Amino acid sequence: MPRTILLADDHEDNRVALTAVLERDGYRALEAAHGQEAVDMVREHMPDLVLMDLAMPVMDGRAAMHELRADPRTKDIPIVLLTAMALSVDRDRIMGEGFDGLLIKPCLPPHLLQEVRRLVGPPEGDAAA
Repeated sequence: MPRTILLADDHEDNRVALTAVLERDGYRALEAAHGQEAVDMVREHMPDLVLMDLAMPVMDGRAAMHELRADPRTKDIPIVLLTAMALSVDRDRIMGEGFDGLLIKPCLPPHLLQEVRRLVGPPEGDAAA
């Protein structure tokens, strides 16, 4: 079964574009439109990786990440912050808060796939892929 990536972003066009990149590369992609939906979906589906937008309604990405880190079942799932606020984000601070990576939007497909593979490996877990 392919590795599962949950993409949490309140902008549907971002979700559609990044989901297409992930699926084209062989990953299974799930989508959430806000942080609370992301938390609920992570608990239900236990994805291999979460790509989390920072600024979302209902619950922002930072609060969602903290909630997932506080849950023993989800605390070890890698979470990569996706943000368009590159100038206001300090990579070291973000990593210190508990995120496992940072991608700046718009995110080019090679950068997205490189980060996904760094954290969870190839889509099927085959080291030769």
